[in-house]
Amino acid sequence: PKLQRQITLLGAVAMTVSTVIGSGIFVSPNGIVGEVNSVGVALLIWLACGIAASGAALCICELGCAIPSAGGIYSFMLRIYGKPMAFMFVWTFDLVSNPAGLAIIHLTLSKYFLTLFMATPPDWAQKVCAAAFIASLCLVNCIGVRFLTKVQTFLMFFKLLAILIIVIAGSIYLGQGHTQNIKEVFTNETVTPTSFTYAFYSGLWAYNGWDTIFHAGEEMENMATTLPLAIKIGMAIVITAYLLANVAYMSLLSSFDLIQSTAVAETAVAVSLGKVFGTIIIPLFVALSCMGASTGSIFMVGRQVFAAAREGQFPHFLSLLHPKRNTPVPALIFPCVVATLLLFLPTTSIKSLIRL
Repeated sequence: PKLQRQITLLGAVAMTVSTVIGSGIFVSPNGIVGEVNSVGVALLIWLACGIAASGAALCICELGCAIPSAGGIYSFMLRIYGKPMAFMFVWTFDLVSNPAGLAIIHLTLSKYFLTLFMATPPDWAQKVCAAAFIASLCLVNCIGVRFLTKVQTFLMFFKLLAILIIVIAGSIYLGQGHTQNIKEVFTNETVTPTSFTYAFYSGLWAYNGWDTIFHAGEEMENMATTLPLAIKIGMAIVITAYLLANVAYMSLLSSFDLIQSTAVAETAVAVSLGKVFGTIIIPLFVALSCMGASTGSIFMVGRQVFAAAREGQFPHFLSLLHPKRNTPVPALIFPCVVATLLLFLPTTSIKSLIRL
């Protein structure tokens, strides 16, 4: 068996959008405003970061079309820098960094899912729930690529619906005459080289995940046409969604409230649409958004492990494909097992995982 070209343009766009838009835009988009203390400057930085991420994606897109491999970034490094550099990259990222990232995403997902049923979920419940979500989304990846892209398309529309709700909330609030938060767009800014650097880094982090689709090099229909189009359409959707969401946040909340909030979307929507939307609907959408980001991350890491195993840089059994579904099941399970083990270390928390 071999990987099959089953990912269409819609599927590629959905994978890009679903992986890039995670929980950050709903939970903590206030890092940029906190650094520059200006609504106008923050919006410009969001736009600049989107353009920078799109430029990087289009540059890598050329490599993706020239080296259409399941390994994505790993395969590019293997071809350009050779096996030693590629070996160090794949073992560092796929044994430590990426599984830690998966654990973080699923802890966030489980927290927002459990808050639908209890006010303050205990740590053990969050970890058990996170492990269950890891297993479930790993199964989604193992079932087949067509099924995976359908799930990602479904989750993409829910993410965009969540942002539409936030935009509607902001529009209703402005329509009621509450314009005090956006009257002075470019005032009080405190931009220094250090604050600008931190703000720009925060913005780039929010666009992280655009490289996921490059790991579908052996599974995309009409690769040379589909990949550039998917990047252009997907990143345009993400940039537009981020800008509209931030304009809504900045209209609903003062700069102080925006910076102080630990769950910006919930706080902002509750101002206009009430507590039901803020405490139930938005957390549900955040959980679904995390699911999309996690599903894409598992796809990416699994393909990297699979490609490295084919080159003899991981054990051979990780390069095996399911005989009927043509998915790299062992390579998909491997990072999920590592992520689950990291969850249940005695000192595991989101902060300790970030340090990895």
